[in-house]
Order: sequence, then structure tokens, then C-alpha cells
Amino acid sequence: MPKKTESGLKSKYALLPKKELELIRLFFYLDLLLLTGALIVIVLDLFNLFHGSYFVPALTFLGIFILVLFFLREGKKNSALNSLILIPVPVYFLMISPQFALFPPQSSFQYEIYLYLTGIAFFLLFSERKRQIVVYILASTSVLVGHLIAFADKELLFKLNWDLTGSLHPLLIYLLISLSGFTLYLLSHRRLAGKELIIDSLRESQSRIFHQFFEGILRFSIDRDELGERTGYTVTYVNPSFEEFFEVRNSEVRDMPAHLLFQKLFRDEVDWQSLIDPVKRIRKEILIPHTGKWFRVSSIPVDNDQMIFFFENITGIKNTLKELNFSKHRYKLLLETIPDMFFVIDKDGTYIDYVPKSDSGIDMLASEIIGSTIFEVGFSARMVDQVSKSIKTVLSRNNIETIEYALEVKGKGSCFFEMRMVKLNSNSVMAVSRDISKQKFAILAIEEARKKAEEADMLKAAFLQNISHEVRTPLNAIVGFSNVLLTDEVSRPERLSYLQIITRNCQILLHVFSDTIKLSKIQSGVEKVEKQFYNLNGLVNDLNRQFMYEKEQLEKDHLKLIPVKGNDHPKFSIVCDGSKIKDIMESLMDNAIKFTEEGEIEFGYRMDGHSTIEFFVRDTGIGIPENQFAKIFDRFYQIDLRIKRTYGGSGIGLSLANDFVNMLGSKITVESTPGIGSRFSFIIKYDDATSHLRIV
Repeated sequence: MPKKTESGLKSKYALLPKKELELIRLFFYLDLLLLTGALIVIVLDLFNLFHGSYFVPALTFLGIFILVLFFLREGKKNSALNSLILIPVPVYFLMISPQFALFPPQSSFQYEIYLYLTGIAFFLLFSERKRQIVVYILASTSVLVGHLIAFADKELLFKLNWDLTGSLHPLLIYLLISLSGFTLYLLSHRRLAGKELIIDSLRESQSRIFHQFFEGILRFSIDRDELGERTGYTVTYVNPSFEEFFEVRNSEVRDMPAHLLFQKLFRDEVDWQSLIDPVKRIRKEILIPHTGKWFRVSSIPVDNDQMIFFFENITGIKNTLKELNFSKHRYKLLLETIPDMFFVIDKDGTYIDYVPKSDSGIDMLASEIIGSTIFEVGFSARMVDQVSKSIKTVLSRNNIETIEYALEVKGKGSCFFEMRMVKLNSNSVMAVSRDISKQKFAILAIEEARKKAEEADMLKAAFLQNISHEVRTPLNAIVGFSNVLLTDEVSRPERLSYLQIITRNCQILLHVFSDTIKLSKIQSGVEKVEKQFYNLNGLVNDLNRQFMYEKEQLEKDHLKLIPVKGNDHPKFSIVCDGSKIKDIMESLMDNAIKFTEEGEIEFGYRMDGHSTIEFFVRDTGIGIPENQFAKIFDRFYQIDLRIKRTYGGSGIGLSLANDFVNMLGSKITVESTPGIGSRFSFIIKYDDATSHLRIV
């Protein structure tokens, strides 16, 4: 069937259900097929291709089928079925008429019944009116009876057994079959009528439900053109909730084109066509800006020609969600601003929520924490037990528990945390964890500073006592022997001896003042490194001469000084701060002679590889306990702090030496065994740019 004819049928029977429309389409096809067959018979008969003439019966059939086709096209199915009541007319010409009958009228009863039953089949299949079927059965039965009376054997008319063919009476066969079919038709229609009542009841219930729905309901039909293409939508129903939402009335919008209704409701602010899909369901949330209302719209295609929309007003929900999101955002900012980590832990120890901090050093996302337990996040067994007990205590007593723990943090090392737990609900607690490493380290630093301050006070007190002794002793000697020299009774040899004593004490006093000035420069930041070429072998020779004299003054002539030179050239030089190296070596040599009673003192430098030089002083003195190695370089520190002690000194010599070595970019290494001796050394680097060797 051409598409135009198909769409024409749809337009004529648009209000019918889909199944009924399919039946009408079948009726149309069958009629078209029969009409074509009748037309072919007429054409063939015109060319005398048959032994007899079929023109008149074929023409009558053609007329009936044309009438049926016409009425179907006009949407008049009942009129088309009424046209089939005329079937006995062509049957008469085909089976009864002596002039046009295909078979002898005396033996064509069975064929006549077949044709009538074909008509009954059409009525039973397509008719909805019992009267039409009854009229057709009466008309066809009348013609069959007339046929029997006119041509059948009179003796057989009233017999059940039709002896000529050995079968039942033709009229009885026809009535049995037609009435049986009609009976089945009545039974099926009764059942269909019951179902229609149920359907009508359901529709009425649906209408009542729709009427009472809190959601707004919009129902419309799909308009189609002659080709079956969608051309638009027409509103068929809106319920009271829809009327209330949009301030319209069902009586106003019914039969209104849907696009006009949507333009009135949405004012072109919403793409209403995105809400429509004739094939699948759509669920979408829309905002109507001019009203400020939110709706959740669900569109449901009922069938090929109808759709229903449900409008749920969710403005209150959206406003609540907006307020909740705002509150959530506000509290999130607050939680992110606070430098603490927040956890929510249930009674079984499972993390329910987690707010990480980017600066905490704990590189774990919320997705990695949430769902895991306190047994899986790296806590020690003792910590897990403590956390578990605290959770139970908080939930049972509704108090606040505080836990301090240490945790290894990547890039920070060991960090200290304080966790406070508070009851959130009957099944979970909120834990706030704060990094208290700074506070802990500050407390430790304060304690360390307190100890150092106390120690410094002791050292300063000892230094003041020592320095007063170191200054007063040579001054007393200088003043005392100077007064003696003023008398005339001093002989020349005695005078020379006294002058030597005065000179030596002046040097001691000068050394004390020099160390004090250097210490002041270092503390004030005035002391700088000044590099130039410096003769190392000359330094060793100067130290040897200086301390040969020193040991004589200290009455330690028996000590052996062993100078060591790493290069034999007398003018071997390097670029360095020679004055500081000399001060360092003098402090180490002075310390060695002071604390060595017997044995030897070895000093000098060695070439240590291709880019470094080691300076050292080794003695066979009293030695230093290993636990004192770090403290001997503290200012004013001495192993023996008593006022009356065997060895003198201010307690700043080694400290100055250590400061100078640090300024040169090195450090002093100590090797010592009590009672055997000590070795002090430091290494400086040289290269082509700053510390290369030069032989002159």
C-alpha cells in the first residue's frame, strides 16, 4: 500500500486504538486483493480466455469491493461491512443463474456455502455490530434456501442426510457453521466487553488518581500529517496540581497546541523540546527563571500517539540544597582554614569521613582513608589499642579523650600529633588531629636553652674567675718585680732575670687580651676570611720556635717538639687565610703543651690526596674522655671547672680555634684516649681557582 494511503487511513481512524487500526488495515488489504482479482477476471474475460463468461459475476464482485474500498478510505468501516451484505448478489450470478453460473445449479450448493462462509469470516473478524452479522446470515440463508427450492430434489429438501453426496443437508451445514461462528463471536465479544468495562474502570481510576496527584500532569496527543510524520502536539488534559503550579485551567488549555502552552509557561526560557522523546522516557530538572521555580519533569510516551508529563515542584528541595551547599562550603572553608585534620570514625574503628590538609605532610587522599580502619593506616599495635579504648570511652561516657602520638611523615621525619575525640552520635566519634611538633620541639628547645643558659652562666662565672686569675697573676708579677727593679740593691744578673719574668707575664697578659678581642670579633660578626698566598713551611718553623720558647718558660724543656712538613720546599705556599690557620695551630699547640707533662708533641701538615691538606697537633698528654669531645669546643668550658686546678687557661682557646676552622669551611676532628694523648686535626680544600699550590 502506498505510504499516502497508509497515512490516510491513520488520519481517518486516529482515535482508534492501535490494534483496531491494524485490523482495518488488514481489512483494507484483503479488499484490495479481492478487488484486484475481480478486475483481472474481467480483463481476461474480455479477451475470451475462459470457456464461459465470467464478466457479470466478476463485475458485481468488483462493484462490492469498490464500495468497501471507498467507505474504508472515508473512515466508514460499518458502511464498508454493510456493502458485504450484497455478496449473495454476485453469488447468485456465479452459482444459481442458469445463464452465468460456473457450475450446474443442481450441484453447486457446496461452493455457494464456501462463498457465504467467506463473507461470514469477514463479518466475524471486522464487525463490531451483531445486527450486521445476523442480517448477512439471514440474507445468505434466504438465497441458499431459494437455490435449494429451485434446483434441489424435492425429496431431499427435508432430509438431514443429503443422499446425493453422502453428507449432511447443505442448509444444515451452513447454519451449523455460521451459527457456531456467531456464537463464538458473541462469547468473545462478551469477554471483550468485560475487559472494556475493566479498562474503562481503570481509566476512570486513572483520571481520579491524576486528579488527586500532587505532581502536575500534562497529557497531549501527537499530531501527524498524511505521511505519518509528526507535525506537532495537542494538549488533551492537565490536572489540578498543574493548574495550581502554572496558573492555567484545563478548560483553557485543552485542545491547545503544545508549543503555545509551553511558550506561555516558559516564555522561551526553557528548551521544552528537550523534554520530549516519543520513544524513550526522559527525566530532567528545569528552572523557570521568571518564576524562580524548579521542576523535575518526567516525560513518558504512552503509545505512538500520546505522551504524559509529570511536573514535580522541587523548588523547596533546591533551596534547601542550596542552603546546605552554602553551609557545606562555609564549613569546608572553615575546616580547610583550621590547620587540623578531621576524622569521623565509627565504633568499629572504620573511617567514615576525612578532611585532609595539604601542608600536613600526610600524602593520603580522602578516598584512601575512608573505608579503611585504624588497623590499616600504619598505627602501632599500642596506638591502635589506645585509639580503640578512647572510642569506646567517648561513646559510653560522652566525654572528650586526648591522645598524643608520634608518626613518621615523609619529608619531615618524626612528628608529634595530638588527637582529640568527641562523640558525634551513638555510633561514631569525631577526631581532630593537630600537628604539635612545633610545640613539642619548642618545649624541648626551651628546655635545652634553659640547660645551656644555666651551663653558660656557670661557664661565664668560671670564665670570669679564670680570666681574673689569668689577668691578676701576671699583673701581680709585673708590678711586684717592677717595684723590685726600682731599688739599687738588685744585681745585674738578678735584674736580667726579673726583666725576663716581667716580659713573660706581659706576653701572657697580651695573649689573654688577644683571645678576648678575637672572641668579641667573632660574636659581633666582624671577623672575615681573607685569603692570600701563605708559606706553610714558614708557619711550621715559626710555631716550632715560638713553642720551644714557651715550653722553656713553662719549665717543660724535656718535652720533644716534632714539626712535620708535607712538602720539603722551603717556600711551599697555598692560597688561604694564613693568620687564622696560625691562630688555630697556636691554640692547639698551647693546649697540647699545657696538658702534656711527658713525651712529645707532633705538629704540622700533610698532603691529604690531590685537593686537600690536613693540619694536625698530636700530644701525649692527659687525654680527653670521649663524652667530652663535643663540649671542649664550647666557650668558657673546661673539663675541670674548679677554681684551684692544676692547669691554667681561660677556656676560650679551643672555642676560638673551632670557630676559625668553621669559617674556613672545615671542622676539627678529635682523637683521644685518657692517659695516652690526643690528636686534633682539620682539613682544608684547595683547587686551581682558590687554593692551588704554588712552588716559588
